[in-house]
Amino acid sequence: MQTRRLSGLWVALACVIFIPAASSQEPSQKRVESAAQAQNKTDCEQERRTALKLIGEVEQLKRKVAELEKYHQADYLRELLIKEEQRAQTLQAQLRDTIDKEASLQKKIDQTDEQMRPENIESQLAAFGSVHPEEARESLRRRLNNEKLRAQAQLDLLRQDHSRTQTALADSDTSAQRLRLKIAEASRR
Repeated sequence: MQTRRLSGLWVALACVIFIPAASSQEPSQKRVESAAQAQNKTDCEQERRTALKLIGEVEQLKRKVAELEKYHQADYLRELLIKEEQRAQTLQAQLRDTIDKEASLQKKIDQTDEQMRPENIESQLAAFGSVHPEEARESLRRRLNNEKLRAQAQLDLLRQDHSRTQTALADSDTSAQRLRLKIAEASRR
């Protein structure tokens, strides 16, 4: 049907361009040609109407396509927003986990500091008699200091991770806000 309409459109254009001019021919032949020209004019008018109708349909289809593209764009932006919100939730969970680990390590460091006080080292060693108490105190102090250094190194890494996670979360929140604005803009069009 569309092929027939397109071929009709070409015929209409041909009628507009190539309407034969009247020539000086015999009167009976002129009447036949005049009747043929009238028929051609009628056909041309019909083809023009068909062409105008088709142009109108094309314009209507263009409007529908534009509307569908608007909805498609809004749906795409909503999908991106959902992914960004899920990313933010994951980052928030990571941040909570990091904070919990930091608190645990800080508590361990504080306990180790308390154990390293000279009176606490003495009380820990009092239960065990030793022939060389100075060496035992120094050994316990070194062991506690090494534990503290390891915990402090882990805490430093967690703080770096905490900082990176906070930055990523802020970026994610900014991105989500930008997507919300784009969705609102797309909905207004």
